[in-house]
Amino acid sequence: MTLLGPTLGVSSYHAGVVKLEKRFSGGFNILATYTWSKTLDNTDSGTAPFGEEGAAFSNFYNRRADWGPSEIDLRHRVTWSSVYQLPFGKGRGFLSSHWSRAIVGGWSISGVIVMQTGGPVTVTTQTNSTSANSAGALRADILRDPNLPAEQRSLLRWFDTEAFKQPAQYMFGNQGIGHVRAPGMTTLNGSIIRTFVPWERKSLQFRGDLFNAPNHPNFGTPSQIFEGPGFGIINNARPARQVQLGLKLTF
Repeated sequence: MTLLGPTLGVSSYHAGVVKLEKRFSGGFNILATYTWSKTLDNTDSGTAPFGEEGAAFSNFYNRRADWGPSEIDLRHRVTWSSVYQLPFGKGRGFLSSHWSRAIVGGWSISGVIVMQTGGPVTVTTQTNSTSANSAGALRADILRDPNLPAEQRSLLRWFDTEAFKQPAQYMFGNQGIGHVRAPGMTTLNGSIIRTFVPWERKSLQFRGDLFNAPNHPNFGTPSQIFEGPGFGIINNARPARQVQLGLKLTF
């Protein structure tokens, strides 16, 4: 009997979380977290939003070589979210009875910041030279730590491409999974909201939402096919700044 795609696997997740919270009062709140985590598995995580494993496993005969960082393994992650109602206008601390309250009142701003390190990437080869019944792409041999110092990394050479080689004929690569780390991500999403109360028990809200407000470049994973086109090069990025406007009537 041959197992072509066994639906089995093992995963492990450990994390530590520090949280800062100020509940909503005085028109202001904060919810911030720092998470250190480690996610290991020997199977496909089902999605690759941050890393690229290449295949669920490559060697039917040695599943231990498949144990390593998951595609969703993010070691460090910081989040911050806040809402601030500006203290002007009716019912607020300033200009509550001034004629300008109709203009300066009812405004609020909010923001969400996310900063996280990159996910793991596994280098595979173009040709499977094992002549064996293996499950997926052949992993390249690894010679040393392929991760370059920050000052040496660039989009055209994200990692040390010379740290890998094609495995010998009929041999599986000695590489496990997730030795290369992709770029991290930093993003700020913000909202500007104005609430009008034109009628009793009815409100009209105008909002402008900015996703990736500072237009910070968040690059994707580098090409991980050994000696393939663009090997070690990053040629993709996550979305640039997006602006969304909307109106909402509540009654």
